[in-house]
Amino acid sequence: MDLARFISLLVTESLYFACPLSFHDPYEGLLPKSHIDANAVALAPMVKDIISLKNQLAYQFADSIDLRHLDAKINSLTPLGASREASREYVVCCWHISEYESEAMWKIYSPSGQGIAIESTVEQLRLSLDNIKGLIIDSVRYMDFDKAAIEKGHKHYVLFLKRKSFEYERELRAILHLPKRKEVEGDYIKCNLNTLITNIHISPFAPAYFRNVVETLCLGKLRSLDKPVIPSQRYIKSNYGIKT
Repeated sequence: MDLARFISLLVTESLYFACPLSFHDPYEGLLPKSHIDANAVALAPMVKDIISLKNQLAYQFADSIDLRHLDAKINSLTPLGASREASREYVVCCWHISEYESEAMWKIYSPSGQGIAIESTVEQLRLSLDNIKGLIIDSVRYMDFDKAAIEKGHKHYVLFLKRKSFEYERELRAILHLPKRKEVEGDYIKCNLNTLITNIHISPFAPAYFRNVVETLCLGKLRSLDKPVIPSQRYIKSNYGIKT
Protein backbone atom coordinates (compact mmCIF):
# COMPACT_ATOMS: atom_id res chain seq x y z
CA MET A 1 0.00 0.00 0.00
CA ASP A 2 1.04 3.63 -0.26
CA LEU A 3 1.57 5.93 2.69
CA ALA A 4 -1.92 7.45 2.50
CA ARG A 5 -3.54 4.01 2.65
CA PHE A 6 -1.34 3.08 5.61
CA ILE A 7 -2.39 6.23 7.47
CA SER A 8 -6.00 5.36 6.72
CA LEU A 9 -5.40 1.89 8.19
CA LEU A 10 -4.10 3.44 11.43
CA VAL A 11 -6.77 6.12 11.69
CA THR A 12 -9.79 3.93 10.93
CA GLU A 13 -8.41 0.75 12.54
CA SER A 14 -10.05 -0.95 9.59
CA LEU A 15 -9.08 -3.00 6.57
CA TYR A 16 -10.38 -1.72 3.26
CA PHE A 17 -12.48 -4.28 1.38
CA ALA A 18 -13.00 -3.24 -2.25
CA CYS A 19 -15.98 -4.00 -4.45
CA PRO A 20 -14.84 -6.34 -7.26
CA LEU A 21 -16.64 -4.16 -9.81
CA SER A 22 -14.03 -1.46 -9.13
CA PHE A 23 -11.13 -3.72 -10.20
CA HIS A 24 -9.43 -3.13 -13.55
CA ASP A 25 -9.53 -6.77 -14.67
CA PRO A 26 -12.60 -7.11 -16.98
CA TYR A 27 -12.71 -10.84 -16.17
CA GLU A 28 -13.10 -10.21 -12.44
CA GLY A 29 -15.92 -12.39 -11.12
CA LEU A 30 -16.31 -14.31 -14.38
CA LEU A 31 -15.97 -18.06 -14.78
CA PRO A 32 -13.99 -19.88 -17.51
CA LYS A 33 -15.67 -20.33 -20.89
CA SER A 34 -16.74 -23.92 -20.20
CA HIS A 35 -18.68 -22.74 -17.14
CA ILE A 36 -20.24 -19.82 -18.98
CA ASP A 37 -21.40 -22.09 -21.81
CA ALA A 38 -22.87 -24.61 -19.36
CA ASN A 39 -24.69 -21.89 -17.43
CA ALA A 40 -26.03 -20.35 -20.65
CA VAL A 41 -27.49 -23.72 -21.70
CA ALA A 42 -29.05 -24.26 -18.27
CA LEU A 43 -30.62 -20.80 -18.17
CA ALA A 44 -31.76 -20.68 -21.79
CA PRO A 45 -35.31 -22.02 -21.13
CA MET A 46 -35.88 -19.47 -18.35
CA VAL A 47 -34.62 -16.59 -20.51
CA LYS A 48 -36.85 -17.75 -23.36
CA ASP A 49 -39.93 -17.83 -21.08
CA ILE A 50 -39.27 -14.33 -19.74
CA ILE A 51 -38.78 -12.91 -23.24
CA SER A 52 -42.03 -14.57 -24.34
CA LEU A 53 -43.87 -13.09 -21.33
CA LYS A 54 -42.44 -9.66 -22.04
CA ASN A 55 -43.58 -9.80 -25.66
CA GLN A 56 -47.10 -10.85 -24.63
CA LEU A 57 -47.41 -8.04 -22.10
CA ALA A 58 -46.05 -5.50 -24.57
CA TYR A 59 -48.64 -6.61 -27.15
CA GLN A 60 -51.60 -6.63 -24.73
CA PHE A 61 -50.88 -3.51 -22.72
CA ALA A 62 -48.81 -1.45 -25.17
CA ASP A 63 -47.85 1.84 -23.47
CA SER A 64 -49.70 1.23 -20.20
CA ILE A 65 -47.09 -1.01 -18.56
CA ASP A 66 -43.40 -0.56 -17.74
CA LEU A 67 -41.44 -3.65 -18.75
CA ARG A 68 -37.99 -2.46 -17.73
CA HIS A 69 -37.94 -4.77 -14.72
CA LEU A 70 -38.21 -7.71 -17.11
CA ASP A 71 -35.31 -6.36 -19.17
CA ALA A 72 -33.26 -6.17 -15.96
CA LYS A 73 -34.23 -9.74 -15.11
CA ILE A 74 -33.20 -10.99 -18.55
CA ASN A 75 -29.86 -9.18 -18.24
CA SER A 76 -29.27 -10.69 -14.79
CA LEU A 77 -29.63 -14.16 -16.32
CA THR A 78 -26.89 -13.63 -18.91
CA PRO A 79 -23.45 -14.86 -17.76
CA LEU A 80 -21.98 -11.35 -17.62
CA GLY A 81 -25.07 -9.78 -16.05
CA ALA A 82 -25.35 -12.50 -13.42
CA SER A 83 -21.66 -12.16 -12.59
CA ARG A 84 -21.84 -8.39 -12.15
CA GLU A 85 -24.92 -8.60 -9.95
CA ALA A 86 -23.32 -11.28 -7.78
CA SER A 87 -20.04 -9.37 -7.53
CA ARG A 88 -21.88 -6.26 -6.33
CA GLU A 89 -22.83 -8.11 -3.13
CA TYR A 90 -19.24 -8.92 -2.14
CA VAL A 91 -16.23 -6.97 -0.90
CA VAL A 92 -12.65 -8.20 -1.20
CA CYS A 93 -9.38 -7.63 0.68
CA CYS A 94 -6.36 -8.78 -1.36
CA TRP A 95 -3.03 -10.11 -0.07
CA HIS A 96 0.17 -11.55 -1.58
CA ILE A 97 1.33 -14.99 -0.38
CA SER A 98 5.07 -15.36 0.01
CA GLU A 99 7.82 -16.15 2.50
CA TYR A 100 9.95 -13.43 0.91
CA GLU A 101 9.68 -9.92 -0.47
CA SER A 102 8.75 -9.61 -4.13
CA GLU A 103 10.63 -7.21 -6.39
CA ALA A 104 7.72 -7.23 -8.84
CA MET A 105 5.12 -6.40 -6.19
CA TRP A 106 7.16 -3.48 -4.87
CA LYS A 107 7.54 -2.02 -8.36
CA ILE A 108 3.91 -2.57 -9.41
CA TYR A 109 2.18 -1.38 -6.23
CA SER A 110 4.60 1.35 -5.12
CA PRO A 111 6.14 2.76 -8.30
CA SER A 112 7.03 6.01 -6.52
CA GLY A 113 9.19 4.06 -4.05
CA GLN A 114 7.10 5.04 -1.03
CA GLY A 115 5.38 1.70 -0.50
CA ILE A 116 4.54 -0.18 2.69
CA ALA A 117 3.78 -3.89 3.04
CA ILE A 118 1.90 -5.39 5.96
CA GLU A 119 3.05 -8.87 7.01
CA SER A 120 0.52 -11.18 8.61
CA THR A 121 -0.74 -14.78 8.58
CA VAL A 122 -4.08 -16.26 7.60
CA GLU A 123 -4.89 -17.05 11.22
CA GLN A 124 -3.97 -13.53 12.39
CA LEU A 125 -6.12 -12.06 9.62
CA ARG A 126 -9.08 -14.17 10.69
CA LEU A 127 -8.65 -13.38 14.39
CA SER A 128 -8.12 -9.65 13.77
CA LEU A 129 -11.55 -9.53 12.12
CA ASP A 130 -12.97 -11.32 15.17
CA ASN A 131 -14.08 -14.28 13.03
CA ILE A 132 -16.71 -12.02 11.48
CA LYS A 133 -19.75 -13.89 10.13
CA GLY A 134 -19.56 -14.79 6.45
CA LEU A 135 -15.79 -14.26 6.14
CA ILE A 136 -14.13 -16.51 3.54
CA ILE A 137 -10.35 -16.64 3.21
CA ASP A 138 -8.84 -18.66 0.38
CA SER A 139 -6.10 -18.60 -2.25
CA VAL A 140 -6.89 -17.43 -5.78
CA ARG A 141 -6.57 -20.18 -8.40
CA TYR A 142 -5.19 -19.27 -11.80
CA MET A 143 -6.75 -20.94 -14.83
CA ASP A 144 -6.82 -20.87 -18.62
CA PHE A 145 -10.23 -19.26 -19.10
CA ASP A 146 -10.49 -20.53 -22.68
CA LYS A 147 -9.66 -24.18 -22.03
CA ALA A 148 -10.20 -24.99 -18.34
CA ALA A 149 -12.80 -27.67 -17.64
CA ILE A 150 -15.54 -27.31 -15.07
CA GLU A 151 -14.22 -28.08 -11.60
CA LYS A 152 -17.11 -29.60 -9.68
CA GLY A 153 -17.65 -29.50 -5.95
CA HIS A 154 -15.37 -26.60 -5.04
CA LYS A 155 -16.87 -24.41 -2.33
CA HIS A 156 -15.11 -21.19 -3.27
CA TYR A 157 -15.30 -20.37 -6.93
CA VAL A 158 -16.39 -17.00 -8.27
CA LEU A 159 -14.03 -14.24 -7.06
CA PHE A 160 -11.34 -16.83 -6.32
CA LEU A 161 -10.49 -17.44 -10.00
CA LYS A 162 -8.21 -15.38 -12.22
CA ARG A 163 -6.48 -15.84 -15.54
CA LYS A 164 -3.00 -17.33 -15.78
CA SER A 165 -1.50 -13.96 -16.69
CA PHE A 166 -2.03 -12.81 -13.07
CA GLU A 167 -0.26 -15.81 -11.54
CA TYR A 168 2.70 -13.67 -10.41
CA GLU A 169 0.40 -12.02 -7.83
CA ARG A 170 0.12 -15.24 -5.75
CA GLU A 171 -3.01 -13.74 -4.30
CA LEU A 172 -4.96 -14.65 -1.20
CA ARG A 173 -8.35 -13.05 -0.69
CA ALA A 174 -10.57 -12.34 2.27
CA ILE A 175 -14.15 -11.95 1.08
CA LEU A 176 -17.32 -10.82 2.81
CA HIS A 177 -20.86 -11.22 1.51
CA LEU A 178 -22.88 -8.06 2.10
CA PRO A 179 -26.13 -8.73 0.17
CA LYS A 180 -27.71 -5.30 0.75
CA ARG A 181 -24.90 -3.41 -0.99
CA LYS A 182 -25.88 -1.31 -4.01
CA GLU A 183 -22.86 0.91 -4.56
CA VAL A 184 -19.55 0.07 -6.22
CA GLU A 185 -17.40 1.65 -3.51
CA GLY A 186 -15.68 -0.50 -0.92
CA ASP A 187 -16.24 -0.86 2.82
CA TYR A 188 -13.98 -0.33 5.84
CA ILE A 189 -14.16 -3.38 8.11
CA LYS A 190 -12.96 -2.93 11.70
CA CYS A 191 -10.01 -5.07 12.76
CA ASN A 192 -7.54 -5.38 15.62
CA LEU A 193 -4.28 -4.07 14.16
CA ASN A 194 -2.09 -5.50 16.92
CA THR A 195 -3.53 -8.95 16.21
CA LEU A 196 -3.28 -8.52 12.45
CA ILE A 197 0.23 -7.18 11.95
CA THR A 198 3.43 -9.17 12.44
CA ASN A 199 5.80 -6.73 10.77
CA ILE A 200 5.68 -3.56 8.68
CA HIS A 201 8.01 -3.50 5.67
CA ILE A 202 8.98 -0.41 3.71
CA SER A 203 9.97 -0.35 0.06
CA PRO A 204 13.64 -0.91 -0.80
CA PHE A 205 13.29 2.12 -3.08
CA ALA A 206 12.08 4.42 -0.27
CA PRO A 207 14.09 7.58 0.52
CA ALA A 208 16.13 7.63 3.74
CA TYR A 209 13.58 9.68 5.73
CA PHE A 210 10.70 7.31 4.96
CA ARG A 211 11.41 4.82 7.76
CA ASN A 212 11.34 7.62 10.36
CA VAL A 213 7.99 8.79 9.01
CA VAL A 214 6.45 5.31 9.29
CA GLU A 215 7.89 4.72 12.78
CA THR A 216 6.57 8.11 13.94
CA LEU A 217 3.10 7.21 12.65
CA CYS A 218 3.16 3.82 14.38
CA LEU A 219 4.22 5.33 17.70
CA GLY A 220 1.53 8.02 17.53
CA LYS A 221 4.04 10.84 17.95
CA LEU A 222 2.57 13.27 15.45
CA ARG A 223 2.10 16.80 16.77
CA SER A 224 -1.22 18.60 16.55
CA LEU A 225 -1.53 21.22 13.80
CA ASP A 226 -4.74 23.25 13.91
CA LYS A 227 -4.71 24.55 10.35
CA PRO A 228 -7.30 24.30 7.58
CA VAL A 229 -6.97 21.57 4.96
CA ILE A 230 -8.18 22.83 1.57
CA PRO A 231 -8.87 20.60 -1.45
CA SER A 232 -7.66 22.07 -4.74
CA GLN A 233 -10.30 23.94 -6.74
CA ARG A 234 -8.33 23.48 -9.94
CA TYR A 235 -10.93 21.35 -11.72
CA ILE A 236 -14.15 22.58 -10.11
CA LYS A 237 -16.70 23.56 -12.75
CA SER A 238 -17.15 27.26 -13.29
CA ASN A 239 -20.17 29.03 -11.86
CA TYR A 240 -20.56 31.83 -14.39
CA GLY A 241 -24.24 31.16 -14.94
CA ILE A 242 -23.73 30.25 -18.59
CA LYS A 243 -26.61 28.19 -19.95
CA THR A 244 -26.08 25.53 -22.63
